[in-house]
Amino acid sequence: MKTEVTDFLDSLSVAYKVLPHSRQVFTSEEAAGQRGVRLSQIVKTMLLTGRGGPVIVAVLPGHKRLDPKRLKTISGDKSLQFMDRGEIEEKFGLTVGALSPIGPPLDALPVYVDPSIFDEEKITISSGDPSAGVELESNDFRRILKKAVVAEITKID
Repeated sequence: MKTEVTDFLDSLSVAYKVLPHSRQVFTSEEAAGQRGVRLSQIVKTMLLTGRGGPVIVAVLPGHKRLDPKRLKTISGDKSLQFMDRGEIEEKFGLTVGALSPIGPPLDALPVYVDPSIFDEEKITISSGDPSAGVELESNDFRRILKKAVVAEITKID
């Protein structure tokens, strides 16, 4: 399966493995089950926007929850709120539940990554298609996201 995400990884010569699903999935839990990985290896991507500000990409492990207050403080935008499904589909042409944190069209946006993503040796991201995920080394993922702000953006349990 080829997608914009796999094309992006190919352009960077990053090794990856496509993990096809037997059915389309739209949650981290479903993705972990279909890919046969731990929920902590799933990378979820969320889009937020503030009043007149840029769209912000939040990247965190599948077993954690975003702490919007922390992200607002770190980003300096107190008006951040989650983008709704219609906005994401209209503005970016992306499928909610299958957002990839890398590649077009999000690669020019500010990205905030929770450091616990890198606790796993291998992680899986969305291929951009709800029918498959992509597995790669977390060190390669870190190199791809070299311009991202790495900060604790998840809720403390």
